Amino acid sequence: MNNLISEIRKKYTESGYTSLTDSEKLVLLLSYSESGNNAEMSAEKISEIYGNLHTAADSDLIFLMKECKISSSSAILLNLISEIKRRSEVNLVMKNRINTVTNAKRFFSAYLRGKNTEYVAAAAADKKFRIKNTAIIAYGGFSEVHISIRSITDFALKSEGEYIFIAHCHPKESHNPSATDISTTIEIREAIEYIGMKLADHIITGIDGAYSLRENKGDIFTNIPDYIIN
Repeated sequence: MNNLISEIRKKYTESGYTSLTDSEKLVLLLSYSESGNNAEMSAEKISEIYGNLHTAADSDLIFLMKECKISSSSAILLNLISEIKRRSEVNLVMKNRINTVTNAKRFFSAYLRGKNTEYVAAAAADKKFRIKNTAIIAYGGFSEVHISIRSITDFALKSEGEYIFIAHCHPKESHNPSATDISTTIEIREAIEYIGMKLADHIITGIDGAYSLRENKGDIFTNIPDYIIN
C-alpha cells in the first residue's frame, strides 16, 4: 500500500468520512478495488471527467470502465453508492406525505436518479397524500419516451389511490417540459378523472433539477386545495 492511501485511511479512521476531500474519498474507495497506483490515477481521471464522486456514481457502468479506465469492480462499487443513497432518500420520503411540490420533486428526483434513458414513473397516494404504491410505467430512449395512458389508468385502478402522481426523467437534458409533455399531461388528467381519481402533479427531472407542471402550468390541472404549491 502506498503512502498516500495509508495517510487517507488513517485520516478517515481518526477524523471520519466528512474530513476527507472528494479526491481523497475517491482514492480511498478505489483502493479497495484497484491494484497498486491505479487507485490514484483512476481517481484523478474520474475527477477530471465528472468533477466529483457523486456525479461519477450516477454515471453509466460501461462509460465508467471505458473512459475512466477502471475495473468492473470499481464501476459497480461507485454505482452502489448512488443506489444506496437513492433507496435511502426514497424510503425517507415514503415515510412522509407528498402533499407539497417540494416533497414530490424530492421523491421523484431520488426515484429516477441514475437512469441513463427516459423513464416514466407513477405513484398513488391516499387522501392524506401518503404513498400507497409506485411503479415504473415505461422505458424510453435518450431523448424521448412514450407515455401510455392505458398503463397509467391500469396502475391507478390497481393501486386504489385518491391521487396519482406521474413523473419522467430527462437524463441528458433540461427539466423543461416539451409541448408533447404538456398535451400528454392533459390527456392523463382527463383519463384519471374519468375513473374517479385526481392527477396531483407531473414532475420532470433533468440535469438541472426538477420541474412541477402543477407549479408552473397550474391551469391544466383540477384544483386540489390540500396540495401545497409553495
